[in-house]
Formats: sequence, C-alpha cells, structure tokens
Amino acid sequence: MAKRLNPRVGEFLLVVGIATVPTLLSLMRYYVGSPAGPDEMSLNYCSVSFIYSFLVTGSLYYGCSFIFMGFSRKMPWNKYGLKRLLPEILVIFTYTTIMQFLIITAFSKTSLFEEKELTPYFYFENIFFGNTVTLIVMAIVEGVYLFRAWKEALVNEEKLKTQSLKSQFDSLKGQLDPHFLFNSLNVLSSLVEKDPAKAQHFIDDFARVYRYVLEVKDEMVVPLQRELHVLESYLNLQKIRFAEGIQVKRKIAAEHLDLYVPPLSLQELVSNAIKHNEASQSKPLLIEISSEGDHIVVSNNLQLRGEKAPSTGTGLENLQARYRLLTSRKTHFRILDDHYRAEIPLIESEQ
Repeated sequence: MAKRLNPRVGEFLLVVGIATVPTLLSLMRYYVGSPAGPDEMSLNYCSVSFIYSFLVTGSLYYGCSFIFMGFSRKMPWNKYGLKRLLPEILVIFTYTTIMQFLIITAFSKTSLFEEKELTPYFYFENIFFGNTVTLIVMAIVEGVYLFRAWKEALVNEEKLKTQSLKSQFDSLKGQLDPHFLFNSLNVLSSLVEKDPAKAQHFIDDFARVYRYVLEVKDEMVVPLQRELHVLESYLNLQKIRFAEGIQVKRKIAAEHLDLYVPPLSLQELVSNAIKHNEASQSKPLLIEISSEGDHIVVSNNLQLRGEKAPSTGTGLENLQARYRLLTSRKTHFRILDDHYRAEIPLIESEQ
C-alpha cells in the first residue's frame, strides 16, 4: 500500500506549485517571443520572479493559516458564529497588507520592478489583488473546515449516543447489582418495622434514582444542579445503610450549577469511592464534592478494603470515553497523598 503524503509536505508542495505558475508563464513568454529562448537576463528575471512569488504565497498561506487556527481555538464557530468573521477578516487583511507591502518594497530594486514606478496606486493594485485572492482562498478554507467539522460532529454524536447508552446500561446494571439490591432490601426490611417513616423516605429515594437513570438514557449532558439533586437521593440510600460511616462535604460554587456534566458521572465517582473503601463508624469514609475552576472534583480518604469489591472496571473508562467525545479537555483520576482524587471538566454548552 502506498505511503500517504505528510500533510505539511503536501502544503509546502502546494505553495511551491502556486509560486511556480508566474515563473512558468514568464518562461513561456520568452520562448514564444524569442526563437533562441530566454537569455541570461530573462532567466535572472524568472528566478527573481519565483522567489518573489514564493515569498508572497508562502507568507500569506502560512500566516493566514496560523491566524485561522488561532481564531478556531479562541473563537470557535460553534460558540461565536458570525461574530468571529469580522475580526478574523480584519486581522488577516491587516497581516496580508503589511506583508505584501514589505515584500514589494524589498524587491523594488530588483529586475522584477526596475521598469516600474512604485507609486501608491501600484502598491494598492498589487495588494488589492493579493487580498482578493486571499479572501477567495479564505472562504474556501473556512467552507471546507466547517463541512469537515459538521461531518465530524455527526460521527461524534453517533459515537456519543452509543457510548452514552452503554454507560446508562452499565450504570443500571450497577444499580441492579445483586449485592446492592440485597443490602438495600435488608435495610428496607429493618426500617419497615423500626422506622416506617424512614422506610418511606428510603423507597422515595430508591425510586428517584432509578427514574433518573431512565430519564437521562437519551441525554448527552445534564445540568450540574440536576445531577447533584439526584446524587443526593443516592447518598441518602448509602447513608441509611452505612449511617455515620459515610460523611459527605459539598463546596459547589453557585455559578457552576448551570454548567453541564455527563449524566450519572458524579454517581459513578461516588459509587467508585464507596465500592473500594471501608466505610464504618470507626473509620468513616470522607467524600468531598467541590467545584474548582472549570472542574468538578470528587475526592475521598483512602482506606481500601481488604477484599477487593466486585467490579467490572469499566465505569471510569466509560466516563473518560464519553468526555473524549464531548470535549478535548481531560479527566484526571489519581492518588494524592492519602486521598483519591477524581477531576472531570464542566461543560459550558448543552450542545
């Protein structure tokens, strides 16, 4: 199978090819105009013409590409839309005008312009032509970029739907785990006799968790406030079972509540902490849920169980996979000192 050309090499060859066109046209003119072909002077003119054309083409192509990529990072189309267009055009045209002016001035004493008077109109005419070509190329590049981004978004959306459905299924399986159900039913059985009111609260929270799993099965992200609300019900179930063995502290900034996270992500992180650590009145499991910068952090003190809890090992991997489809920002799961720390990015837009 033939080896694919490196994109950077391909771009360079494209620049060389475009820069060669004026030189080839000049050579053809000399061949047509003189039976003997181009002389030394005309070959010198063609060489200077190629260097000039290469510098103009290269500086405009690579400079505009750099500006375009900068705007794509700082002002992405999906967020700023047409608000990005005017400043991008202004920056590009300012850059191309200055570069063309400098290059024309640098070549003013060469054979390329020796018979031309470098008047303001001459500068304007050449720069206007270069900017017109730049505008056309920019429109093509932007169109191709948006088309590719649209196609990639469609593919990612399908992948995300598949990954999300798998996540909801895995989460539902986790909640239907025989150990979880057995422990929950035992707790409920004891509450029915001892504390019917608390038993009713237990049933309400139990139902709320399962209802939420079903409600978010088709959603890619949910507001953090909604996720925290259902997490409270999940924690209530665990607190009834472990009593003072689980202690939870929350520090969520109000401005973060309207941002988004993948559904059941916080429940997965809290469940992971409970599953792998001892939680008892003598050794309470301390879980802290906080917002730090543009991340949600779930941390807990490390007191690993002697026997490894039953686990498929796919929960955190699944969460990471969903984030890879949603954003380029990374999740982090690590041990710091005597704490396990999970960091997941907050997502600004529901899109």
